[in-house]
Amino acid sequence: MGKYLVGIDEGTTGCKTCIFDIEGHVIGSDYREYPCYYPKPGWVEQLAEDITPALFDSCKAAIANAKIDPKEIIAVGLSSQGSVTGPVDKNGKLLRSFIGWQDLRGQEMKEEIESKISQEEFYKITGDPTPGGIFSLYKYLWIRKHQPDIYEKTAMWTTHQDYFLREFGVQDYWTDLSSSSRASLMDVDKHVYSKKIMDLFDLDVNQHPKLADGGQPVGKVPKHVAEKTGLPEGTLLCVGAHDQNCSTFGCGAVKGGDCAMVLGTFGSCFVVSDNPIRDPNRRLVVKGNVGPKNWTIEGFAVAAASSFRWYRDTFCELEKAAGRVLGKDPYVLIDEEIEKAPAGAHGVTFLSYLQGAGGPRANSRAKGGFVGMTLGTTEADMARAVMEGICYEMRDIIEAQKRAGTKIEVIRLTGGGAKSPLWVQMQADIYQYPIHVLQTHETGCLGAALYAGVGAKLYQNYQEAVDVAVHVSREFTPNTKLRDPYDEAYGRFVNTYQALTTGGVF
Repeated sequence: MGKYLVGIDEGTTGCKTCIFDIEGHVIGSDYREYPCYYPKPGWVEQLAEDITPALFDSCKAAIANAKIDPKEIIAVGLSSQGSVTGPVDKNGKLLRSFIGWQDLRGQEMKEEIESKISQEEFYKITGDPTPGGIFSLYKYLWIRKHQPDIYEKTAMWTTHQDYFLREFGVQDYWTDLSSSSRASLMDVDKHVYSKKIMDLFDLDVNQHPKLADGGQPVGKVPKHVAEKTGLPEGTLLCVGAHDQNCSTFGCGAVKGGDCAMVLGTFGSCFVVSDNPIRDPNRRLVVKGNVGPKNWTIEGFAVAAASSFRWYRDTFCELEKAAGRVLGKDPYVLIDEEIEKAPAGAHGVTFLSYLQGAGGPRANSRAKGGFVGMTLGTTEADMARAVMEGICYEMRDIIEAQKRAGTKIEVIRLTGGGAKSPLWVQMQADIYQYPIHVLQTHETGCLGAALYAGVGAKLYQNYQEAVDVAVHVSREFTPNTKLRDPYDEAYGRFVNTYQALTTGGVF
């Protein structure tokens, strides 16, 4: 029996491959970037020609960096982007660029959808509260309206899970519950495709990937892929999950009441539920939790930590230059600046809606902005306001989950927002919940690897997988003295958004 599992995280702006031992320790890793393209305002596209080579190169480099015998690799799992639309023809060839999950063109189809089914019934069936056209159904209908030639030639509407599993050698189209849920086609309570939704929108279930359990073996690495990836020929290929659900699993969120927050390019907070509850305000996404087949109650922020990256790239040339000279991450230098400003950023409020607002606000027209500056405002205030604003958007999600009836005791945090102790403590203080940071930040890769481990029967079940391989490294306790200043600042954030919305700006 081998010793290692491979988890590959195919993310929005890049991919990472990690090699794990059975106890969940990272033995080697590699990261590769690839671009997004923005042909029109609000449009986001990607090319398979950019992504597939990066996945292969990352895999090969991670194995080399791990300095292991590749023959000791047991299985591979894939963490993939959700809500990405990739129509392929009968030969499996893409008919157009991928339409990315951040792409907003589908919002124009919302009226057509609501003319055929009420929002209430749509939410009851799919668990999708119609968040402005991000999920794939909206984009299928957009293609049917604007690119009918492509629509007619489409033999399969791929998710990134099944598309890239095929790139690694799987013969058929297999996807997972969470990726398929991101298409708004599921009867989410029953964990199957919804016949009613398919019939309403004249869709063929045979043009959508087969549903698999998390970790289900669906193929083996062929020789030509082995040569490009460094994986041994015959390595088991297992279905993973949408990247957010892989991160949830990699955080150890399996049973009802477990809570995981992902603060990365995409931000979300998941509470696992043993019952498929619904948000009475129809703001939270409900979807199948891959593996245990219970449910996650989710709210998301479309830009999240992307807003902090935008701030770094737009305003922090000095920190980037100093980082190159000092050999320091520019984010560390920005953190040092943020520490100079108090909680509440001297009254400066940043709206983090750089790509629209996700749940619980669900407003694709929302934009980012700074409010509250004076002649005395400093760079530290502005930087802190950005970091705080992202946290306030995440707190919005937590407040909505509490109103829906979920109970949170501890939040397990992963993503880029978990790497900065300053930011983690800020979140504990703003949310007023203990935050657990895990031994590895690579929870997306870990979740994918653990799915593969379950599929390879290294672990008896999903709970055993997390018991063996998921470890908490540090706990951050809320500072109760900061509750009031952060409550006040959060109130400004909410009031600013509402004023701009009711005033007709958004």
